[in-house]
Amino acid sequence: MILKFIIWSIVLTLIVRFVFRFLFPVMTMTKVAQQKMAQMQQQMEEMQRRQQAAAQPSAQPKKNIDGDYIDYEEVK
Repeated sequence: MILKFIIWSIVLTLIVRFVFRFLFPVMTMTKVAQQKMAQMQQQMEEMQRRQQAAAQPSAQPKKNIDGDYIDYEEVK
């Protein structure tokens, strides 16, 4: 009876040590990595929006205004 209790306590101790020393750190690192990736993705999307906003006015075609005087010289 006492031997059975000792074996179960050792097994439970090993399981608890495994969970606290391996599984919890892996889970927290995974969560932190996902948060960092989401943050980087938001930053990239914000940079793309800024670039598109900056490029948008230059993408509009320039209007030709008829009647502008162009000075030129005749070549003989």
